[in-house]
Amino acid sequence: MNKIKYLTFLLFLILSCSGGSSPLPEVDDGSGDDTNPYEFPNAINYNVANQIEVVTWNIRQFPQHSTTKEQVKSLLEKWNADVYLLQEISSESELISMVNSMPNYSYVVDEESGNLGFALVYKNENITFISKNELWADTSNSSSGCNGDYLNCKLYQFASRPPMESYLTWTDGTKSMNLYVINIHYKCCGNDNYDASDLTNEATRRHHASLLLTDYLINNRENDNVILVGDFNNVGAQSITNPTLSPFTDSESFDSADSFRLTDLNILQGPASGYSWQGWTSSYDASHLDHIIINEPLFSYQATSSVEVIALPTQTGASNTNVSNRISDHQPVIYRFYP
Repeated sequence: MNKIKYLTFLLFLILSCSGGSSPLPEVDDGSGDDTNPYEFPNAINYNVANQIEVVTWNIRQFPQHSTTKEQVKSLLEKWNADVYLLQEISSESELISMVNSMPNYSYVVDEESGNLGFALVYKNENITFISKNELWADTSNSSSGCNGDYLNCKLYQFASRPPMESYLTWTDGTKSMNLYVINIHYKCCGNDNYDASDLTNEATRRHHASLLLTDYLINNRENDNVILVGDFNNVGAQSITNPTLSPFTDSESFDSADSFRLTDLNILQGPASGYSWQGWTSSYDASHLDHIIINEPLFSYQATSSVEVIALPTQTGASNTNVSNRISDHQPVIYRFYP
């Protein structure tokens, strides 16, 4: 009798441990966050009729986690914006796979940056993609090619990531607007100390990248509608005189500043809690690294515009750690205006 009880108990134990075909639970990372990674009921639909919505987002080595692709897809579709300009695409094939599963959107990816590249994702109903140009892709990408002058090594200033300029047409069915949207991702790290004698200095390279872009836009796109977005990596003091931003913002030092507007100036000059990069899993202080800059032809639409950082922990319901490690350590910035 004891033997029968033992065998019955053993059989029960084996069956209960086998788990059938149920999926394994996700590994607990200690955060206490068991949010469904694919549904975000708090995510906001930003789309409004007759309005243009442009979002810039560094999505951190996409896809960095097994759930990243589905989470990003869910957010992009729920935000429902016209144009997304994304940085840090580690896998173009995964990005393409994601957008191909989004029936209302299409994509364009860069060809020259290699790892950590760019993507344009746009809504088919409102946007027509016309062409793209990867600026300075054929110039020197080595400090040794500078020969003492950053103009000899333009691509090097952009850390192997030539700005991706896309020519688009937006329409709501009754009116339309042509746009040039430029996606950038400047050199990271270092500090905000510009050193003209050190062409390898990170802040110096970022400053030179801004000088190249301001010169290009003033001389080639003066009468066109231009929206310049991306991760400017303006570390250090968060102000308009930071050398990364100063060619666009510091009118006392740069004439070019009068030709551009930093749409998110109120965020840059606001509290650190509102910055796009919070340093959730980093020892560095929060910084507002992600910007949307417009040129003079778009100034007249500023009165109808708004800009904000999309607060990912709030909209996803996930912990800061999970947002950083499963989606991105950067929060998107959205700019909206009525043409």
